[in-house]
Amino acid sequence: MVKLLEKGLVMEEAQIRRYINDSFHVLTLILLIMIILGIMTWAGVTKCSAIPGWCSVYYLFAGEPNILIVYGETGLGDPFLLEKAIENPEYLGKRAEMVQLKNISPGLLKNYKLVIVDRAKKMSTEEISLFIDYVSEGGKLVWIGDSGTEPYDTDLMLLESDRSPGMADTEIGPWARKQIKDDANYSVDLDKLLSVSFIGNYCDIKTCGDEFPFIGYFRKAPGPTHDLVKGLDPRFEMRADFSVVKKRLDKYNNEVLTVDAFSAIIDEKGLVKPKGTNYGDVFSIIMVSSASGLGETIVYFAVPPETFSMEGQPNKTFLFVENMYYALLE
Repeated sequence: MVKLLEKGLVMEEAQIRRYINDSFHVLTLILLIMIILGIMTWAGVTKCSAIPGWCSVYYLFAGEPNILIVYGETGLGDPFLLEKAIENPEYLGKRAEMVQLKNISPGLLKNYKLVIVDRAKKMSTEEISLFIDYVSEGGKLVWIGDSGTEPYDTDLMLLESDRSPGMADTEIGPWARKQIKDDANYSVDLDKLLSVSFIGNYCDIKTCGDEFPFIGYFRKAPGPTHDLVKGLDPRFEMRADFSVVKKRLDKYNNEVLTVDAFSAIIDEKGLVKPKGTNYGDVFSIIMVSSASGLGETIVYFAVPPETFSMEGQPNKTFLFVENMYYALLE
């Protein structure tokens, strides 16, 4: 009887050990899955909203997504209207902090999950480098309109011959800069990061008679609808000044929205290129890219998204601001 009791105790103890080991393995597997999901969410490979309940778990450990709007003195966009749109309780109801371009630093930027650069036309090469470094370290960036297209007199511009020896010594554009460190040239390739090259603003090419000039109709990219343009009416009229840019083909990018003007835009002013220059009739409006090739972490808006939330806008909507938040942060 004693031996049977002892045998039973041994078997029960073995079962308990097995249960503990199995539980440990299950918990380890769950923890491993959470770590992998966390890394994939942080890198932008997957969105936290793709898995029910995951956003709450992810932000419990990673912290709630915070937004920084960096703005300058001139350029397309209205950063204060953008802040108001983001914080509007009827739509997003999220908090956004503001800082002037001259006050940014690497330590400041890294504290935010999303940095938006708006109305910051004049920008030094050193300031552009801070944003490039921010993205390379895992940050998410929204770049708006003509931000960074006006260099300082002391800034050095990258030449065609710097990228491709044998090419002409002509400047590539305002988003292609260079720095000299230790007697060596280093390129600052914002155009490659954004996947577009800046040409000029529409109202510097054409005469804009009113505050909301009619450009044409938005066109979504073929295939599945991107989160940035979900809910957009296919006959939505674009009435706003915007930056005319050229899509780059030298890295991963996704052109999710264009505007179709239906007829060629011809230069009337000669401020950007000679009068009579034909710029075509279809223009990039939203371009998505990635610094690492994993996930979509950079969004370029040729037209400020807050423009469509302005009073007096014929097609007033907060859709672009809402989609920007959810596409990048949830």
